[in-house]
Amino acid sequence: MVTRLEPGDPDRIGRYRLLGQLGSGGMGRVLLGVGPDGRLVAIKQVHQHLVTEEDFLPRFRREVQTSAQVSGAFTAAVIDFDVESEDPWLASVFVPGVPLDKAVKDYGPLTPDEVHKLAIGLASALQAIHGVGLVHRDLKPANVILAEDGPRVIDFGIARAVEGRSELTHTGSIIGSPAFMSPEQAQSLPLTPASDIFSLGAVLAMAAGGASPFAGSSLPHTLYNIVHTEPDLSGLPTEVRELVSPCLRKEPSERPTPAQLLDFLGPLPPQHRPWSAQVHRAIGEQQAEMAALLADPEATQIVGAEPAHAGAQSVDDFEQRLRALVEIQRAGALHRRRKRVLIAASAVVVLVAGVLAGTALFGGDDEEPTGPVANPLAALNLTKLRSIDLCAAVQEPLVSSLGEWTNKPGSTQWGTCAAEAGGYRFDLDIKRVEGYRDNGQRAAGVPVLEDVAGGTDSCGRALLPAKTDPQFGIAVRVKGAESGKLCGVADEAVDELARRMVQGPPQLPSIRNSLARHDPCALVDSIVVKLNIGDKVRGTADSLHNCKWVANDTTTVSLERSKTLVPTEKPIPFDFGGGNIVFLDEAELQSRTCIRQAEYRRIDGGEAEVVTVRVDNSSTAEHPEFRCLGAQKVLQNIFENLPQVG
Repeated sequence: MVTRLEPGDPDRIGRYRLLGQLGSGGMGRVLLGVGPDGRLVAIKQVHQHLVTEEDFLPRFRREVQTSAQVSGAFTAAVIDFDVESEDPWLASVFVPGVPLDKAVKDYGPLTPDEVHKLAIGLASALQAIHGVGLVHRDLKPANVILAEDGPRVIDFGIARAVEGRSELTHTGSIIGSPAFMSPEQAQSLPLTPASDIFSLGAVLAMAAGGASPFAGSSLPHTLYNIVHTEPDLSGLPTEVRELVSPCLRKEPSERPTPAQLLDFLGPLPPQHRPWSAQVHRAIGEQQAEMAALLADPEATQIVGAEPAHAGAQSVDDFEQRLRALVEIQRAGALHRRRKRVLIAASAVVVLVAGVLAGTALFGGDDEEPTGPVANPLAALNLTKLRSIDLCAAVQEPLVSSLGEWTNKPGSTQWGTCAAEAGGYRFDLDIKRVEGYRDNGQRAAGVPVLEDVAGGTDSCGRALLPAKTDPQFGIAVRVKGAESGKLCGVADEAVDELARRMVQGPPQLPSIRNSLARHDPCALVDSIVVKLNIGDKVRGTADSLHNCKWVANDTTTVSLERSKTLVPTEKPIPFDFGGGNIVFLDEAELQSRTCIRQAEYRRIDGGEAEVVTVRVDNSSTAEHPEFRCLGAQKVLQNIFENLPQVG
């Protein structure tokens, strides 16, 4: 139910007109708004006491930016935010529906068939959330919406922003819902995606049984149960118990992944109305309420506001007027449905006659449907592009007429690969494609771009996946002796590469633990940028695994694969006080560049995944110790934000 705004509330946030308040919680309150396109949004506005915490906003900014990358059929997408506002906020798509906790409380536990549909939706949502490097941290029944066409997960990734002072409580709030926490979360241990799987199991058990399997008489009792006792699943149907039990294992490594759960659950069966009649009736009532608010030109309601004109509605009859609008909306919907039935019945007669006449006149030939064609690689966002193993995609030659590879595919860095066949060299790269032109060509349904700035000694093509900012593509460049045939070979190569990518791009080995999947721009907190690089300086992605900040100095962060690092002695100390000590060597004293590196994890073949921070100043070589201190601080901050790996 939408309630009125409070005195002093704005009537707009960003570009959204506010319609009322949906609720409030430990992190902020949730407002209902409508955008200029008429789309309803849920706007979460952060409590002021959190904004004043000096370490909150950087963490909130990073989490919101990452959350905005999540896309999927079972999530309520984050579509807008303003972290720099005096009252920071984020807006997500508003999904009409019933929260799972309310549905179970009002209408009783879900049936096994409903739990099965719920599990597929939640596992799919977690797969999308984990795919961009987020852990939900607060998966609970209140954050699961039973919508008309299936479940939706909301508030993903935001709970982490309020952690830091105390893992469980802060100013009286509970961060995470105790009855649905994982054992590691209850003990304030580092969290991995497996924590969400435990919460998923507890949510499904509650949906089927009516209560969390760990609920105790008090908060300490509940936390004790989660950490030390086994859940009582005896009252659950057998099929639900078999699904839930592996998710609730105490050891994170023993829990299934979302992909394994989806494999166990099988495909989602065809469905028209996935929930009970009572739930769908409640959804219909909410949809009517939303439609009435949108139809009301005076829908922005503020308690205690001065009347706009004589005869304006009083404060007390807001709900009455809204209910009247809802009834009008329902009546109109019923009238439209009856009208559609009559029109459809008449149309059948006309359609039959038209088909017979058309067959006689035109011989029954069908015309091809027109309209935009969907891009089969539209799901390849930046996170997924970072995870692609290009060399694995081209183990077999791209152009069969050239024979086998004479130099097999090889790579020194993620997102690149090179190989040779028939006297031609093929360089593949996932790169920015601003210098490429769209000539309307498609391969396996994927738009193909033409490189117009590459010169005459090579020919470049690029597959255009999802729209990203900046725009990246999967590029193929062909070089060889016969320059007249280069573009023909490039066209054949990109056609075959498109076909393989549409079938499913291969992922880098151990991508779940790899540095490769991380966004380097998002790994540096804004407060660290402000103090060590420059105020209001934004990082830009030079490549998928590089980020650059340009100020008085230019700072570049690179995530890369290299030989394991060999320690080098830096005997010259600079003590800046406050524990800030940086060591340099003679070469750095004379250089305009300072580089700091650290290994993230060791991999096979004497190699490691490495973070490199480089600070350059082309105009002066003065005070190299400042550049090195900045590089050191940025590197330290990155490792604080990276998940721990064994």
